[in-house]
Formats: sequence, structure tokens, C-alpha cells
Amino acid sequence: MQSGRNPATVSTRLLVCALAFAGPMSIANVASAQTTQLFPVLGEEVTPIGALPPIALPMPASRDQNYWGLRLQYGQRRERGGPEDLMAIAAGIDYQLRGGSIFGITGGHQWRQNCQATSSDCGGHNLYGARARFNLVTGGPTISSFIGDETATTTIGTEVGFGYAPKVAPGVNACTLDLGAPLSISMLERIRIVTFVTPGLVWDLNCSNNNTSNRSFFTGFGFGIQQLFVRGLDVHFGAQRIFRGSTCLQYGVSVSWVRLP
Repeated sequence: MQSGRNPATVSTRLLVCALAFAGPMSIANVASAQTTQLFPVLGEEVTPIGALPPIALPMPASRDQNYWGLRLQYGQRRERGGPEDLMAIAAGIDYQLRGGSIFGITGGHQWRQNCQATSSDCGGHNLYGARARFNLVTGGPTISSFIGDETATTTIGTEVGFGYAPKVAPGVNACTLDLGAPLSISMLERIRIVTFVTPGLVWDLNCSNNNTSNRSFFTGFGFGIQQLFVRGLDVHFGAQRIFRGSTCLQYGVSVSWVRLP
């Protein structure tokens, strides 16, 4: 008759108990890490080109005048592959030269909605941008005859923009450069309805390190109401897709006003 337990048996039982306790604790820790993990953002998502909705080219105005304008924009990028959405609001000032090309600056703020990470990681950041938009060709007969509206006009142009967003993550700043080819078609007379599409390229310049830049294609599209209620007041509803990684559809609304003589 044995007076004690087998040491091997005791060791085995202790190991089984330890694994039984550590297994669920490890699973809980992993689940907690997944729920608090901050989904990374791309440079294109946090600068004005990706954070704010696109707008149509401006209507050509008198070539004898220069015009100042104000702009307010709200954008949202949802279901990015993580639990949080990106929201942004910004204001801008535009200067239309000789009734055609526009040069503008933008400043705003972006934040995470429904962020599951710690409160210190869920803070927002500012964003800044500068953009030049050039009207190259404006015509009407082809489109007007096609849609049966003699007042319809087509505008083809090009645009270039630079964006900067500081402190999007600890020690990380974002810089982007974009080049687009906007096309807009406006119709009707009393209240102008405009549809537009803007294909283009955007470069994530990686301004926080020496890595090479990343290039992505994007397409913006939408519609707007020009000369709404008062002269110079336009409202645009736009959406955009950047074809890189887990980015999804971004959409929003823009309200702009041009001081007309």
C-alpha cells in the first residue's frame, strides 16, 4: 500500500489546472486587445482630399471681375474595416480669378466616432489644405442637344491640392498631394442643377519619415444645387472612393457662397 501520491501524477494535475485557468484568461486578454485596438488610418483619409466631400467646378462668371467666396464642409467615412468612423468638418476661403479658376485654403478638424480604443487614442486632429482649380473648357451645344436643355453647360478642368494633418498618431504627421480631372454638367435656368465626377491620383507623401510615397487612384462624384434661393449660394452632395487598403466610401455635404457684385 502506497503511503503517498505519485509525483508525476501530481505534476500533471497541476499543469492541467494551470492551463485550464490560463486559457480563458488569455482568450479574454486577446478579446480585450481586439476591442481596444485602434484601427490605423491612411494619410489619404486624414487630409482634406479624403476627409472632406468633393464639389463641382465653379460656374464661369464675368471675366471682368474677381470674386471672394466662403465654404463650409462636412464629411464622414464609415465602416473602414474597424469599429470606428471618421468624421470631419472644415471651413475654407476661395478666390475666383477673372470669373474662372479658383484658389482656396481649408482648415478643419477630424475625429473618430464610436472609437473603441482608450480615450487618449480617440482624440481628433486638425487638417489643412490648399487647392487650385482651373476651368479649361466650357461648352454647351453637345450636351444641351442630348438632354434637351438649351441652358445646359459642360465644364472640364483640372485641379491640384496639397493636404497636411499634424499628429494623426503619436509622432506621425500626414501629407498628401493630389491631381484630379473634374467634369461637371449644369442644367436648368432658375435653379441650376449640376452633376459632376472627378477621377484622379493622390500621393501619400509620408512626411514623418523617409519612406517612399504611396500612390492611389480616387474617384469623386455627386450633384449640387447652384444659385439656391439667393445668388451665389451653392449646396453640393458628394461622395468619394480612394482605391487603397481598407478605405471605403466617403460622403458629405458642402455649402459655399460667392460674393457677387
